[in-house]
Amino acid sequence: MYNVGMDYRRRKQLVIVSILMLILVLLGTGAYYKWFYQAPTCFDNKQNQKEEGADCGGPCSLSCELLTVKKPQVEWAKAIFLKDGFYDLAAKISNTNPNYGLSKFNYTFKLFDAQNNLIVQKQGSNFILPNQSKYIIEANVASDKKPVKAEMAIDNPAKTDWQRLADNFETPDIYVHDKQFKYLDNQSGQTTPQAGTAQASGIIKNNSNFDFDKIAVAIILFNANKDIIGVNRTEVYTVPAGQDRYFSALWFSPLAENVNSVDITVDTNLFSDDNFMKRFGTQEKFQQYGPATSQ
Repeated sequence: MYNVGMDYRRRKQLVIVSILMLILVLLGTGAYYKWFYQAPTCFDNKQNQKEEGADCGGPCSLSCELLTVKKPQVEWAKAIFLKDGFYDLAAKISNTNPNYGLSKFNYTFKLFDAQNNLIVQKQGSNFILPNQSKYIIEANVASDKKPVKAEMAIDNPAKTDWQRLADNFETPDIYVHDKQFKYLDNQSGQTTPQAGTAQASGIIKNNSNFDFDKIAVAIILFNANKDIIGVNRTEVYTVPAGQDRYFSALWFSPLAENVNSVDITVDTNLFSDDNFMKRFGTQEKFQQYGPATSQ
């Protein structure tokens, strides 16, 4: 005979158990969200919240492309004798990133003696454009001991320090023509070329469509064996589009050897809006030349 009372009690027990389980689930869920759950962020090392990669792209300000950028590499660094107790320092660095550059990075030249002891450090800062190689020069650095080795260390830039320029970015058409190097008359009466001061000069042509406030010039002197025997740097100011500007740099101390060839390079900081001169009251910006694209 079918027991209606028993069936009713079982259904009631099932309802009670279900309610208790639901209460436990709700309490557990509430406890989890209160004490254990962490909302997705751009710093949790996980790809979530519609990110394009772990903590990059989508709602995160950091571009996923930035995760693959490489800091500038030092190709070589040298100390060049200038006069007793003073040296010019030079290095060549390269940025292999095709779209990203740095409006400012910090570096340190280090000089070592014959026992590999650090004897001098010289710090500085500069900028570098995408896919650029350039010279870094620090002039007239004092050292009581003769350095036998020079190194250059570049600080690791933060990912947020990198700035992106347009795809297939090309530098503005700025170049040097009429390059010259010559020895000047020596006022002490010595007649050998090495005893006199020397001068490198040229004319900068701004063949771009932009007016630049400042263009940096780096000069490297080589002997017949392609060894560096002298370096110098200067800056040229106010170079409108389509205009030429003369520059010169002097050596006041005798060069150790005859100069066989000269390399002169120019560049300008495209990341600085202040470097784009005002035209008709409006500040030019490089973004007009090569629009940066957000990633």
